[in-house]
Amino acid sequence: MSGLPSTKEREEHALYRLSTGVPYFTLIIGYLIAILTTAHLTLPGFLVFTALQVCYCVVLWWMLRNIWRGLRAWQFVPAVLLLAGLTEMVGLLPLMGVQWDWLLFLVTIAIFFTIFPAPVAIGSGIFLYALMTLNLFVINNWNWPLIYPALVELLPAFAFVAVFSLALRVQEEQRDRAERLLRQLEESNAELEQAHRRLQEYADEVEELAIVRERTRLAREIHDILGHHLSILSIQLETISKLQERDPARAAIEITDARRIAAQSMQEVRNAVATLRPASITTLSLTEALAQPGKEFEHNSPATALTLDFETELPALPPDISVALYRAVQEALTNIRKHAQASKALVRLRYEEGVIELLVQDNGQGASRDATQQGGGFGLIGLRERIELLGGQVCYGPAEQGGYRVTVRVPGPPSSEMPSLTSPTRSEQ
Repeated sequence: MSGLPSTKEREEHALYRLSTGVPYFTLIIGYLIAILTTAHLTLPGFLVFTALQVCYCVVLWWMLRNIWRGLRAWQFVPAVLLLAGLTEMVGLLPLMGVQWDWLLFLVTIAIFFTIFPAPVAIGSGIFLYALMTLNLFVINNWNWPLIYPALVELLPAFAFVAVFSLALRVQEEQRDRAERLLRQLEESNAELEQAHRRLQEYADEVEELAIVRERTRLAREIHDILGHHLSILSIQLETISKLQERDPARAAIEITDARRIAAQSMQEVRNAVATLRPASITTLSLTEALAQPGKEFEHNSPATALTLDFETELPALPPDISVALYRAVQEALTNIRKHAQASKALVRLRYEEGVIELLVQDNGQGASRDATQQGGGFGLIGLRERIELLGGQVCYGPAEQGGYRVTVRVPGPPSSEMPSLTSPTRSEQ
């Protein structure tokens, strides 16, 4: 952006465009009128008149050129005196027999109000009108009756040219300012589009990172569970091969046990694959989505009565919070099915004072299960890492009244800022 002119330069350029053509055209007209209307034009008068007109054009060109480059404050006075002096000298040429060029005074006043600041232009205009009055007195031999009508007629012309030139200048400045604002708006739009693209790229990167983190957690889960069962199967198969001839009855028992472990491994694989695609989060409300792991739990653990308590009004939640709560319910119910041997389980969701609290509790073997979980279960460790990334926390351990409890707290948007998008539901399965 360094190659663009500054604001001051653009305003001066607008004045330069405004003042380039019209003054020269008017000067030519005034020059021709004076020459053609002079009754007895002498060669000295013609040469002096032409020379002064050329000098006026050169001075005007110099002024406009310096206006574009930046006319300093101290240069205003000599510029005014130079233009006014040349105008006055042309005005005195009737003493040499040349017709009075009154149009040049109007050109000069127009230039003053076009290129100078308003205070300088007004002072210069008054000064030029005084010079013109003196000019008329000199060329009319101080005859007031002859001078008075001309002064009265030229005063409205001076005022009209001054106001018209000032209006043109203001209009040109406003147009230039509007063009500048339009360019700034276009640049701002381009910057906003670029920022939006960068934000979208960041969002894609965050989403990809979340996917990679989830895949890593599932890989650990599959490795720990499936690898353990496959190791047991390998040992049992080796034992069966040794017992086939020596102890067929014992081999049959080992085969039955191996089938059970294989079936359990298949179920673990199905559960792991199911967690890869929680499509319900995008198509259902959070409470409806959380009910799905409950249905799967009821199907796989019919001996445990599950209660879902979702009697709360939830605001619109970001997808990462919804997925984290979904995973928390999924992980907690899986652990109850595996380790708790419980007859009852509760899943409760609450939203109070900007905090979302999820409670999963059972009445099973809390103490023995706690030893298992504290020993390095990757499921709750991965859950805790996921929740901590959202600024929340996870607490798990034996409940006071018996059983086991998992509590998840995640900061959510204030309830006054976000409308409720989920309906409170309560179900018992």
